[in-house]
Order: sequence, then C-alpha cells, then structure tokens
Amino acid sequence: MKKEIAIIGGGISGMCSAYFLHKSGYQVSIFDANKIGVECSYGNAGLIVPSHFETLASPGILKKGLKWMLNPNSPFFLKPKLDLDLLKWIIRFNTFCTTKHVNENKHFLKDINLYSLDLYKQLKQSSDFEFDFKNSGLLMMCKEEKTLKEEQALVKEAKEIGLNAEILNSDDLKKLEPNASFNVLGASYFKDDSKIQPYDFIIAIKNYLEKNGVNIYENCLIEDVNISNGKVVSIVDSSNNDYSFDQYVFTTGIYTSKIAKKFNLNLPMQGGKGFSFIANKNEALDFSTPMILAEEKVAVTPYSDYVRFGGTMMLGVNDLTINDRRINNIRKAANSYINGLEISESSMKDIWAGLRPCSPDGIPYIGRSDSLSNVIIATGHAMMGVSLGPATGKIVSDLINENNTDLNIQKMNLNRFT
Repeated sequence: MKKEIAIIGGGISGMCSAYFLHKSGYQVSIFDANKIGVECSYGNAGLIVPSHFETLASPGILKKGLKWMLNPNSPFFLKPKLDLDLLKWIIRFNTFCTTKHVNENKHFLKDINLYSLDLYKQLKQSSDFEFDFKNSGLLMMCKEEKTLKEEQALVKEAKEIGLNAEILNSDDLKKLEPNASFNVLGASYFKDDSKIQPYDFIIAIKNYLEKNGVNIYENCLIEDVNISNGKVVSIVDSSNNDYSFDQYVFTTGIYTSKIAKKFNLNLPMQGGKGFSFIANKNEALDFSTPMILAEEKVAVTPYSDYVRFGGTMMLGVNDLTINDRRINNIRKAANSYINGLEISESSMKDIWAGLRPCSPDGIPYIGRSDSLSNVIIATGHAMMGVSLGPATGKIVSDLINENNTDLNIQKMNLNRFT
C-alpha cells in the first residue's frame, strides 16, 4: 500500500514537492486555503536567479536601511507599529547584515539556484507537462555611476564563484535589445538567469497531478494539528474536518510560523509585502531580456504579449490590500528607465499584492522536524520562491524518501533560531 503524504500549501514549493513525491510513488494530497496558484507565486516576476547569491540581509541593505525604512516612497519600507515579533526580527536581521554573513552563504545560494535551474530544464525536457521556460539572462539596469560601480564589483564576484556575468555599456545594450531604448548608463548582465510564467507553471503541474490521481483540496484552510507520541496524527480544517496521513509537508509561506509553534519550532519570519501589475506590449516594451531597475529595485519581466512590473518590500504589513502609492512608484520607475514608455494608471492591469516569507538571515527553512518524526517544513524563500521551487520540491522528496539530498542543506536548518 502506498504511503500517503499531505502537502499543506499549494504555492510553487508545495506543487513541486507534490510532483516529485508523486513521481516517487506516494499517494499525495494537497491542501490550500485558496485556489491553487493565486498567492505569492501568482504575481511573482518569474525569475530564476543564480545571480542572487547575496542574502537579503547584506551590508548594502544596512547602509540604506534607515533612510529607506522611513521613506514611504522607498523600495524597502517599514510601517511603524508596536509589534514585538517584528522588533525581534529587525534586530536579528541587522545582525546578519555583514560581509562575513554574505561570504559564508554566497556559494550555497548560488549552488541551490543553479540546482533549481537544472531541475527546471529537466522538467522542460520531460513529457509530463508543458510550460514556458527561457534561459533569458537578467539585466541590472543602472542610472547612476555609483550603482554601476557596485554592479561591477558584483560581476567580478559572480565570475569568481563560477557564474557567467559581464558589464554592458549603452552600446552593448543596444546590440542585445535593438528594438528598445533605455535611460541608463549601463547594466550588469547575468547570463545564467532564466524566466518562467509562474501561474502557468503551477497550473500545468496541477493539471498533471490531478490527471494522475493526486487529491487537491482548494479553499480548505488547515487550522490545527493533532499530535500523539511524537507524530502528527491528523490535520484539521476550518470546518473541523480531520485528515490523516503518514507524513505531512508544510509549505504555507508566511503562515507557517504560526503552526510551527505547535511543533516547538521558532521560525521567525516577516511578510515582505510586494506589488506587481502588467502592461500590454508596445513599441517601447519591445525587448525580451528581464531586468531589474537597480536603484528602484523594480523587476521587469517581458512575456510574449505583456510585461510584468513588480517591486517594493514593505515590512510590518500583513494584509493583501493594494497600496496605490506603491503601485504608482513602480509605474513611475518603469517610465523613467525605459525611453518612450508612458504607462498610465488606467493602463495597468492585473494589479497584485503578495507577502513574501522572509527569514532574518535571508536563508530558507527546509528540513524535518526534530520533535515530530513525520513533519517536514519548507518556507522562508523571500523573493526566491519561484527560483527555488523545484529545488525545494526535490529536497522535500529526498527527505521523505530518506535519501541523501543532492546539496548539503544544513544552512536551512529549522532549529537555527530555536
């Protein structure tokens, strides 16, 4: 008889975990509080980013932190409020904003992103489901000389750890994207980075899993767990229905912290609220390389018919309401970097907000609970949820199969703040 596995959380990490566990021969059930794919993965920029080998907690963030966090128009903003968990998170976060911390983790972050990229390529080559994947590269577009120098240093470091990167001047950019014009001095270009359309990817996996006998429970909020003899024996939904399985995988993003406390786990996280919208392709948007507008921290991902623009990191806000000021800041940034672009408020479509689960050290939490033998947790991916989706799913599958993981996952230890 097949062992039964419950995946709680139907974002990209949960769906990839379900896929690899199904391929390993388990009977899998997925529970999501909403419709599959509509949470944090939906409005994501869709980037797979080996270039993001610096943790979110970094000296650069610390230097700009106070200036940014008090400016409601900045890319990184803290909404002042009395919240002890938020205060503890900020204190921890600041302790990790060191060169030492970045250097200790850059090889791991590079390796896990490359690992995930390779898994994306394998999924693309398989006949299980179709999705759009492009090894498109990524541009960090710089308006200021100071930012370009910072990118030059990052490119040098990227090359030293084995990534394919270079600095492009305005002429180089014109050769790469001849049909578009940019108001920048130059850009760093990370050739290993790639892109997908996250929602389409998740729905493709969902359709495949449903056709192959995986049970999917949508609009089913898991609110509690029953524990006995060092194991979870069942999960309980908001209608007080009980579901029992052999093993349980929790991939519920920012909401995982609450249920982890029942497992005597301290997983400090804050929801980094981000926003995005799409605009139809036009003459000014006739380019194919994704980019990040470096000074404004705005991601720009082109697809065949539209471009998604996303950005900001708001802490201390745990709702999904749309903030017009933030959306307009993204719109204005795009208009100022891309010549001829005149996105109006009325032309923005599919406006979205999501909460990215951010650990204080910028490293995800992935592992098996020490106190409960049949519980695995995978969360805390911050802005790399899509990038690390397949890697997370494969690691979860290896843990349940009691196989050695392909990467050393000690840095993602669930107990590092317990």
